[in-house]
Formats: sequence, C-alpha cells, structure tokens
Amino acid sequence: MYASIERYFLIFHKQCIMKNKLFFHYIPLGFVCFYIFGIYVYFIPLFPCKPNHSYDLAAFVCGGPCYLGAFIQSVYDIIIDIMLSTCVLLIFNLLMISRVINYRQKVSPSTPVSNILKKNRQMILQLLAISLMTLITWLPWIFIILVQNLYDPSFGKQFITIFLHYLPYLTGFASPFLALINLPEIRVEFKKVVRQRMNTVHILNLTQA
Repeated sequence: MYASIERYFLIFHKQCIMKNKLFFHYIPLGFVCFYIFGIYVYFIPLFPCKPNHSYDLAAFVCGGPCYLGAFIQSVYDIIIDIMLSTCVLLIFNLLMISRVINYRQKVSPSTPVSNILKKNRQMILQLLAISLMTLITWLPWIFIILVQNLYDPSFGKQFITIFLHYLPYLTGFASPFLALINLPEIRVEFKKVVRQRMNTVHILNLTQA
C-alpha cells in the first residue's frame, strides 16, 4: 500500500516529494515499519490468551494467535490491516492506470508529460505487477470475511484452509523476482541465457538429425 501511494506521487508529483523527502518519504516509511512490527508483536507474542485456551494441533498454525478470539482486536486487524490496506492499494493502482491512459490519449509523444511516462515505464510496470499479486492474494480474503460476517459464518472455510492461508507466502516469494526482472541489466542477462539455451537446443537437434 505504501509503495503504491509513494510511487504514484513520485511519477505525477515528483517535485513536491523531492523537496520534502523527510515528511513524504522517511517519516511515512518509518511509521509503516514501526507500525507493522509493533502491532503484530502486541497481537501475537504479547496478547494474553484466555485461561482455558487450548491450541488445535491439527489446525493451520495450531488454530492461530489468541487475538483472533478477541472481538475488538480481530475486527481492528481485519478492517485496518487487511481491508483498508487492500482498498487503498486498489484505488491508487486504478488511479495510476487511468491517469496513464488519459495522458497517452491526450498528449503527443514529444511533450514533457509523455517523456515522464516513458522514464517511469519500468517503475509503473513493476509496481502494477507486485500490486496485482497482492490484490489476488487479499481480495478473496476480504470477500469471504464480509460474507462470513454478514451472511454465513461457514462460507469459504474450506477454500481458506486449502488456498488462502498460503497465498501471502507466494506474494512475498515472488516480489523480489518481479522487481529484479524489470531492471535493464537483469533483462539483458536473461535474454543472453535464453539465447544460449536456444542455440544449444538447436545444435543438439542438428546433431541428432
């Protein structure tokens, strides 16, 4: 979420960000890091369990941390840490896509705005790829949570157990590769490797023939 907001302003309002990096970059980044660490240290190792609480050794992560059984803390985590973050991420990605499409339709290729979009093309694609993976991971969570709270408490439990518990790991695992593959140096090396392998396969086919 934070990367989506910052990169949106870096592309379309870069001068304002660069003039006030302390307030628009370092302080928000520090707050995000401190908040994530602090909130989950409180929720998981420090939050007290009920006296009769027993972990289910057959369930995913033994049934989860104790704060999930507390109404206020669990609702806060769902609304602020999952729903709000995902909605803000979706909004800023849609804003970025709509502005890029709007600029491309209205401005000529030689204008300063068009040059800005070209310079930031890789950053836009990188952000959208990572954001898309994050949305694929968390939007189903939000939909199922809403249906469970408003209609059917048992809705989607099997889908959560089989798929959704593990999807966040996929996002964390793939994000570095999505970031690296957009670097020009990595793309050049990747093309070299692909070309070498294709040449090797072609030579082997000729030898066998």
